[in-house]
Amino acid sequence: MVARMTSSERMAALMSGQKPDRIPVIPFIEGYSAKITGISLGDFYADGDKCFEAQFASMRLHGYEQTPMYGYASCGAWEFGGEIGFPYGKGQGAPFVKKHPVNTIEDIEKLEVPDFEKELPGAYKIADRVATRCFELGMPVTVQIGSNFTAASVVADTSEFLTWLIMDPKAVHFLLDKVSDMFINALDYFVDKYGSESLLPFDGGPSESNNMIPPQMFEEFAYPYMKKVHVHAKELGIGALLMHPCADQNLNLPYYARLREELNWSGKYFWLFGPETPIKDQIKMFGDHDVICGNINPPLFLTSSYEEVVEICRQNIEEGINSPYGFVLSPGCEFPVNAAPIKVMAMMDAAEKYGRYE
Repeated sequence: MVARMTSSERMAALMSGQKPDRIPVIPFIEGYSAKITGISLGDFYADGDKCFEAQFASMRLHGYEQTPMYGYASCGAWEFGGEIGFPYGKGQGAPFVKKHPVNTIEDIEKLEVPDFEKELPGAYKIADRVATRCFELGMPVTVQIGSNFTAASVVADTSEFLTWLIMDPKAVHFLLDKVSDMFINALDYFVDKYGSESLLPFDGGPSESNNMIPPQMFEEFAYPYMKKVHVHAKELGIGALLMHPCADQNLNLPYYARLREELNWSGKYFWLFGPETPIKDQIKMFGDHDVICGNINPPLFLTSSYEEVVEICRQNIEEGINSPYGFVLSPGCEFPVNAAPIKVMAMMDAAEKYGRYE
């Protein structure tokens, strides 16, 4: 009988450009792990130790390759002096903005970029605790360093921010530059503490999707600041980044490909697009350099039976398994908090049955 790889061996093979025994499974699980371990979702996001322990328990229970991480879509508001709420209420799924630090153009002028030198700003204190626990066990340190555009859209009152894109673009650029500097400071802190070889930063958000802005605005407002942060990551010697362009970003694909080309970077991106972006298009754009992640529509884990999820995963695997630099089975966004554990089992079973390279 052929010996199976461990999860860490599987990911090491993927990172080195080798084929593992089977495709890895990274189910983008966060809040789900709180549910199955019996802690509140609010505590999951407010307490770094509980956040780590819930994800680590879920990882061990299901046997998938994802390691604990910390982040949420509204990153930026708290760090720049605003206020967030933790999801203790009914129907709340993640931290949310209660008070934006920027409500007027004049507020942008007053913003101070968090420097990470005295006290970590906002949620980075919690993220650092998760990072420490991961580092102690030799697991990747996954920290949030984007998206700049999405973060800027919650640092500012979101409706005002979208108006300023047209009415006062200079102010938007000023805000985006400050947000980029915050993420650069975060990279410096985490690299200094844990080492560049341990970091797997992640970037991505929905506000720059084509549901929100046209690709011309992406080129003007999102691309330059994403590139600024990624250039710094390259300079720090970081070898891999997880990218999650959320929602419909099909018209932005050429800019993500351009980022790869202009960086001339020897590292790897892990591309995790939403279900709107066909895997074949991702392989065409990025497959010769980077790892492609599956993009199963997350609500299907709630509405489909075990057998149906296995079949959905089979189709996803069939589309991506021959991607030149590797494929990972994933949903196209966070795994649903209220999905049944058997749906994770369906992913693992599909990977074992249909995702083997042997």
